[in-house]
Amino acid sequence: MKILARTNYVKISGVVLLLGILFVPSLPSYGHLYGYNYQEWKNQRDNFLVQFDTDPHTPMAGNMSTLMFSVQNLQTSQDLQNFTARITITGHGSSSNSTIYESESKEVNGDFSQKYVFPTGGLYEIFLRVDTPTSIDVSKFTVFVSSPSFQVLNLVYLLLPIFIFIGLLSGAIIFIARRIYRKK
Repeated sequence: MKILARTNYVKISGVVLLLGILFVPSLPSYGHLYGYNYQEWKNQRDNFLVQFDTDPHTPMAGNMSTLMFSVQNLQTSQDLQNFTARITITGHGSSSNSTIYESESKEVNGDFSQKYVFPTGGLYEIFLRVDTPTSIDVSKFTVFVSSPSFQVLNLVYLLLPIFIFIGLLSGAIIFIARRIYRKK
């Protein structure tokens, strides 16, 4: 009877653990962009922080994407006020002469976004120029843009952690079951 109780305990624990991992809520970060995938650039000298993310997180070539920026005071995490922003997009590793897109300079406060359609898949560099009354700084971010040729690779990368987790969980359950039945 004790072996049956232990086996039920192991099964219930495994199910609870699996459900806990699958349904973990996405907790907000301390910045203005939420989630775990945004990129940051810090300027200690001029005391500001730039956070960057895209929506969707992996843009698809030919589809509308949103480039999201949050410019904050590094000490207080408050939005930086009254600055001019300019966005430039280039292909990864390309020279400065091969600019794909350059926005108009615009006055912004803190959080802002820009809609953009990436023409092809691959890596892109996003530059944000921030002009404040006391400084001019440029931050750089890298974005991977998916295309139909990358979809199989994306699927493998998405499913690989799940397969690894299932394998580890199965191995742990088999190991525990063998130890329980060996003691019997």
